[in-house]
Amino acid sequence: EINTMMVVHSSRPRARAISYVFLLVNGLSGRQYTCSSFFLTYSNVGRIGHRHINIKQAHQRHSTKPLSNSKLLEDVNHNQIDVSKKWRFVLAKNVEENKDETPDEIDATIRNILVCGDGDLSYSAEIAPELDTLGIELYATVLEDEETHNKVYKYSSSNAKIINAFSTHNALFGVDATTLSTYFGGSDNAITFDRIQFNFPHWRGKANNRYNRQLLNEFLCSAATVLSPRGEIHIALCDGQGGCSSTTLTEWKGSWQASMFAAEHGLLLASVSPYEPQYNLSSHRGVDRPFNLGREPKMHVFAKPNCIVNVPRDIQLCCRHELHIVVPEEVDEASGSDTICAMDQILAGDAIEMIIQGIVPDGVRVEVPARQILEIREAEGSLQKVAVFLIVYCSERYPVTRSQADSWRELAEVEVEKFVPLRENRRGRTVSHPFPYPSLHPEIKYRTTGER
Repeated sequence: EINTMMVVHSSRPRARAISYVFLLVNGLSGRQYTCSSFFLTYSNVGRIGHRHINIKQAHQRHSTKPLSNSKLLEDVNHNQIDVSKKWRFVLAKNVEENKDETPDEIDATIRNILVCGDGDLSYSAEIAPELDTLGIELYATVLEDEETHNKVYKYSSSNAKIINAFSTHNALFGVDATTLSTYFGGSDNAITFDRIQFNFPHWRGKANNRYNRQLLNEFLCSAATVLSPRGEIHIALCDGQGGCSSTTLTEWKGSWQASMFAAEHGLLLASVSPYEPQYNLSSHRGVDRPFNLGREPKMHVFAKPNCIVNVPRDIQLCCRHELHIVVPEEVDEASGSDTICAMDQILAGDAIEMIIQGIVPDGVRVEVPARQILEIREAEGSLQKVAVFLIVYCSERYPVTRSQADSWRELAEVEVEKFVPLRENRRGRTVSHPFPYPSLHPEIKYRTTGER
């Protein structure tokens, strides 16, 4: 005897209705059951929602052989494993590698998920059944009030019914993703979320990057207030919008600069991966129609710094500044060889990197990727030898913002001057705006050779 539960997907244009089908099979009773990636079929005509589907014909399009009982169970178990992986903490691998964590902390399955700005609620309707199977609470939200949403989106009502059919799920209308604490942060009934997801946020109507950056910034600020300590914020963005992999500053400035806004609210961009939506992309600038995602949409995962999350180097955020050191014309012989060695180390950059690394917070990596010795003619006509170092602060496990980086620059100047004099007219210059690490070395090449 097989007691199985599967999900059946219908194939209406640009959408899929979801329904549970409970099968109680006793010797199959002469029926031929088959399973493919989207259909569990048998030789009867079924009805899902308001549409009739000839399941036998669907089977003929996707499979040519009847499926045995053992194979059916094997596929069910395999699907359940795949589904559970989707709803683990994306950054759980780092947690599991930390041997000091308790069993409860190592448990990698999220407790709940808040979906923001969900178009016609099709994404939440798609994931609702599998979340219920895993005991994960779902809060599906949209900005419009229910009456407006029903008028704008054809499948608004049916998707909301699918979501609300599960006791631990809620479809909520009139929720502004930029003020989430208003809805979930009350002192009496405060809720924090293990995952907050916003797929393809976009300012209503035709908008330039300025307004979309504002939306992204306000959402990250809002989401950070209702995020659990281990929680993650997932934002799907179209090709090039995130900007974290930009190899030129021009490309970075044309993006939405997601990691920069996240850092301003104490968050790290910890992971970026390809994302292929498997639901109806219905909301294009607030209208019920699909939109183009570009070549490679990406899912960006943000988290609070917790000394566990290690940001891959190719998506780290950085700030930079120059440090100008006056090279003494002569070394005092009375000070001995130790001073000469120290000066050699300073000019090589090793000592500078070590000094500055000691003053920044744990989780910020200091690099000195370039240096140059210059002879500069001062105002009075004398030549002065100056060593110019490029100092870079990188967000390895700690968010880097411009204001924080500038405070580290001030400390660096104070500490370095204890060992060597600084060039006075180059002190106190503010650090650069944040930029992605992949653009660092191409920018150094451009500034030194003029070549891209």
